[in-house]
Amino acid sequence: MSRFLLRLAATCLCTAAGLAGFTVGAAAANPDNTWVLLSPLPERLGSPIFAMAASPTEPQTLLVGTGGGTIYRSGDGGATWREVRHDPGHAVLSLAFNPYQKGVVLAGTRGAGVLRSADGGQTWAVQPGTDRAAARGFAFAKSFTAAGTDQGVLLGREAGGWTPAGLSQLSVSALAVAAANDPTRLVAGADASRGAEPLPLYSSPDGGVTWNEVKGLTTAANMVAVLAAGPVPPRGDTRPLLMGTNTALYQSTDGGQTWQQLTGGGALPATDFTAAAFVAGHPDRYYVASDGGASDRGGLWSTADGGQHFTSLRAPVSAVTALAVTGEEQPTLYVATFRPADHAVMLFSYRDSGGTPNPPNPPLTGARAGAGAANAVAAGPAAPRSVAGWLALLLSGPEAPFLALGAGAAVVILLALAAYITRARWRRL
Repeated sequence: MSRFLLRLAATCLCTAAGLAGFTVGAAAANPDNTWVLLSPLPERLGSPIFAMAASPTEPQTLLVGTGGGTIYRSGDGGATWREVRHDPGHAVLSLAFNPYQKGVVLAGTRGAGVLRSADGGQTWAVQPGTDRAAARGFAFAKSFTAAGTDQGVLLGREAGGWTPAGLSQLSVSALAVAAANDPTRLVAGADASRGAEPLPLYSSPDGGVTWNEVKGLTTAANMVAVLAAGPVPPRGDTRPLLMGTNTALYQSTDGGQTWQQLTGGGALPATDFTAAAFVAGHPDRYYVASDGGASDRGGLWSTADGGQHFTSLRAPVSAVTALAVTGEEQPTLYVATFRPADHAVMLFSYRDSGGTPNPPNPPLTGARAGAGAANAVAAGPAAPRSVAGWLALLLSGPEAPFLALGAGAAVVILLALAAYITRARWRRL
C-alpha cells in the first residue's frame, strides 16, 4: 500500500511540474504579430522609460533603465525582472549592447557617467573619465565607443579609458557611426547648444578629431533626438542613417553629409521621434517610434522598402518612449509606452513576421486601462505585508491549480510515510 501511495505521489509531482513547465513555456512564447503586455517592473514609475536594450545574440535578454536610477534585467523576454543596479538620484538615460563585443553593455546615467557591464548586464562598473556626465547615447566603431553627453562627445577605448572628443558646446543627445572602419565617420546631434546653428547636427570624418556642421538641411526642427545606423551594405563601408527630430524623420545614404525627409506616403506624423532601429542585415528594413509630442499622434511604424512606405504596427498605447529590436530575421520588438493622462508606464513585446498587427489579449480595456488601475499595471501589485497576504496572492494567481496539485501530492507522501511507520511498528510487535 505504501509503495502505491509513493508512486502516486511521484506521479502527481511530475504531472504538476510538467503542467507548470508547459504553462511557463506557453507564456514565454510570443505569438506572431500580436502585442503582449509584459510583466510590470518591481517599482512604481512616475516618469517615462527612455532606456531599453535587447541582446543581439540572446533574444530573451532584455534590459530596462528607469528614472529612479535602477537597471532591471530579464532573461525570459520580460516575463520576470531582476534588479541588477540601483543608484537613487541618477536616472538611467540610455542602454546599448556593443555589437563587436559579446556580452558588453553600456548604460548612460544622469550625473553619474557611463556604466559598463561585461556579462550581459548582470554586474556594472562606473567608467573612469565619465564622472558626473549625463550620457544619453552611444555609438560603436570597431576601434572605440562614442558616448554623447552634456559635455560633448567622449571616446572610450579598451586600453586608454574615456577622453573628450569635441563638441563641448553641445549637449549631445544622439550619435551614429556612419563608417565603422578607420578612418571612422561619426555623426552627432544635440537638443541643446550654445552655438547659433539652426539644427545642432555635426559630422566627423576622422573619428572625432575634427567636426563639421551639417548645412543645407531645410527643416523646422531645432533638436536631434534620434540617430541610428543600419548594417554595412554589400559594397562599400558607408551605412544608411536615420535621424529623428522634433518635427520629422530623415534619411542619409552618404554618411550624413546630406539628408532627405521621409514621410512614407504620408504615414508618418510631423512630431517628436523617440527611437529608430534597423533589422539586422537589412538596410531597407527598419522601425521608427514617436511619443506624439504629448498628443495621440505617436506610435510605431515599420518599412520594408527603405522608407518609401510605412505601416503602423498599432501600438496599444500611442506614446512610444523606447524601443529595442532583437537580431533575428523576424525580430521581436520590445517597447516602452507612456500614457500622459494617468502617467501609466507599460512594457510590451511584439514579434514581427509581417502580418496584420493584433491587439493584446485580453485587451487594455476596463480595469486594465482605467486610470484607477494604471499605476497598478505600471508598478505591479503591492507587496503583501503578512503571511495571510502572501497566501491570498498565491491562491489568486494563475499558479494556484499547480500549488493545489503539489499540496495534494505532499499529503499523499505524508500518508504513505505514516503508513510505513505504522507497518514497521506492527512488525516489531
